[in-house]
Amino acid sequence: MTGIIEGYASKESPLFQDMLANDAGPLSAAIQARGNYRPSIGEIPFSTYTDRAYASREMAHVWGKTWQYACREEDIPEVGDRIPYDVGLLSFIIIRTAEEEFKAFYNACLHRGTRLCTASEGGDEIKCPFHGWRWRIDGKLKRVPSKWDFPGVDDSYTLPEIKVGRWGGCLFVNPDPNAGPLEDALGVLVDHFAHFDLANRFTLVRTAKKIRANWKTVWAAFLEAYHVEETHFDAMEFTGDANTQYDAFQSAGAIISRLITPAAVPSPLLQDKVSARDAAVIAVQSFAAAFGPDAPVAPPNHAEMAQFGRREVAAWRRESMGAMMGADFSHLCDAEMIDSIQYAMFPNFGPWLGEGLPLLYQFLPLGDNPDESLFTVRLMAPIPENAPRPPCPSLTRLGFDDCFESLPEWGRIAHVFDQDMANLPNIQRGMHSAAASRSQLTLGRYQEQRIALMHEFVEGCLAGQE
Repeated sequence: MTGIIEGYASKESPLFQDMLANDAGPLSAAIQARGNYRPSIGEIPFSTYTDRAYASREMAHVWGKTWQYACREEDIPEVGDRIPYDVGLLSFIIIRTAEEEFKAFYNACLHRGTRLCTASEGGDEIKCPFHGWRWRIDGKLKRVPSKWDFPGVDDSYTLPEIKVGRWGGCLFVNPDPNAGPLEDALGVLVDHFAHFDLANRFTLVRTAKKIRANWKTVWAAFLEAYHVEETHFDAMEFTGDANTQYDAFQSAGAIISRLITPAAVPSPLLQDKVSARDAAVIAVQSFAAAFGPDAPVAPPNHAEMAQFGRREVAAWRRESMGAMMGADFSHLCDAEMIDSIQYAMFPNFGPWLGEGLPLLYQFLPLGDNPDESLFTVRLMAPIPENAPRPPCPSLTRLGFDDCFESLPEWGRIAHVFDQDMANLPNIQRGMHSAAASRSQLTLGRYQEQRIALMHEFVEGCLAGQE
């Protein structure tokens, strides 16, 4: 595909690659890397978001056949700790079976099918709450009440397993017994995050939100910055949107995508009505407000500085976060300190690189209703030097009508999430009510290419099984 315009810029807010020339280095290999793949923008029917039969095919051939992010290792810190991982109507038990060993079992009793794990729990056995059948944490059968009445039940009644993979402190599962290694699916993530050490980070806050929208509807809202102008209009004075950089990286077994939305610059759509200096001032004030009244390092006095821009905001944030968290951020370039750098490994893994927005996303179908999904998000931080890993906080749950702003631990970012959440049910309803003659997505060739890539991934899974 030729003739694609790769972003829109202005004098005060250039394209991301032009900003890098003025940022403080050294630049990481990840930031310097550019994509080598671009999906085609074909016709994508709304029915891929709304049709129950299509959702059923996804369950079998996407969720039943791919590597997907289940949880963090820190969620189950002790031997015997376990949690359920629910994908639509599928369910698996993710359990720590030894200090450095994890397993995943189908979450169903081999007696009459009762789910064995419905919440975070621990212990040295897995017990059915219905009749008390018991298994050891390695899945081997331990006890059958009234064993005399089950002469056919023997040691072969071990809990069926699925594949488990580990990377960056995250646990991934794949129900396909013939699946290739996790490393193939991770693609460039391994190299791009090598200096960021995702495994050496801990969870500050984690929340699961039920949403009345398809899982792909929710994912799509986080795959582009095109919606900033309308949805996050109050951030345009200090956030680049149309000058966001989009990349897709193809390797032997995967295509990983990324966006980099620059901070401390105005939206180029403001046509230079806000200067780059003013954008940096607003950005540093926003970052300072997120620290609260006890910020360890006061914001710089920009009025006394001849130069004040991205470089100065990043330097202050590097110093402030270092003092607050007892960590060294000198290895991160300016972009990795202040910009939004979000990666996508389909179907459901969304890690962020850097300290601009240190988040971790997970997207899942909810039950068998294609109009409902579950969005789980974590705020992450580096473990302080020479300190033990802090305990993982409990998961807070938000219902369909609950807001992130009801959770003060999310601070200012809760407002941003709620702006996004307000759109999603309306998008889903609109797809159901569209005219038959206009019942497909119309995607931008550059800004929405990651949405096209998501559908390319899903269709590839479906085509490969039919």
